[in-house]
Amino acid sequence: MAKSTDWLPRARTGVLAMCLSWILYLTAARRTSWGIPDAECAELETLCSAAQVILQKAQNDAERTHVVTVECQEAFKVLEAKMRFFRDRYFKIPPLSEGDWVALGFRPKDTRPSPAPAPEGVPSASLSYTGGPHAMTLHLGPLAGTLELDPESEYGYAIYAGIMPQGGATLEEAASDKRYLMKVPADGKGLQHYRFTRRSKEKLVFDAEDAGKTVYVCCRYENRKGEAGQWGPVASAVIP
Repeated sequence: MAKSTDWLPRARTGVLAMCLSWILYLTAARRTSWGIPDAECAELETLCSAAQVILQKAQNDAERTHVVTVECQEAFKVLEAKMRFFRDRYFKIPPLSEGDWVALGFRPKDTRPSPAPAPEGVPSASLSYTGGPHAMTLHLGPLAGTLELDPESEYGYAIYAGIMPQGGATLEEAASDKRYLMKVPADGKGLQHYRFTRRSKEKLVFDAEDAGKTVYVCCRYENRKGEAGQWGPVASAVIP
């Protein structure tokens, strides 16, 4: 999908993945240090759990009704509002370190007065199976034979991903929340932004209903200002 200035993922599965990563990262020590009341974290967990449950119903043909669809929209509206509240109220630097900020799924804040050069390097991406259900590991690194990396320019990876049913998505599937692919992507332009990372490995977890479909992943480097470089090659694998 096209890059958005909004930090929240567009896909509901992406919203849940980000929220769950927050919940895991907000240890008791961090909650105390960052001044986050336990009641606020409990409410975030409750809203996240409710959104998970109703999304599963909305994705199940046997359970999906107009009422369920409306309830799903409302559950995510409330959850996203709570996540925006958390970011604006508690996720500020300081007391967060830059590492905390990136671990929460945000792009690093550029605090340097000098402009970072635009990325010139090209990243590679490959997928391997983790052995777990509906999960894979994404491996990231510089493409062989490309320019030597500048840590200011090639600061991290912007990951884009999309899922294609066998034979390509129907118009209805392509217009759904998951935006299933109708054809094999040539680069990352038709994929949805997944997240920014500085790690060389990222675990990707998929919904059970997507097992047997093919996931396509493409990455590009970003500098500290969020300026992007060239697309790397597209990686693909069948979701277990």
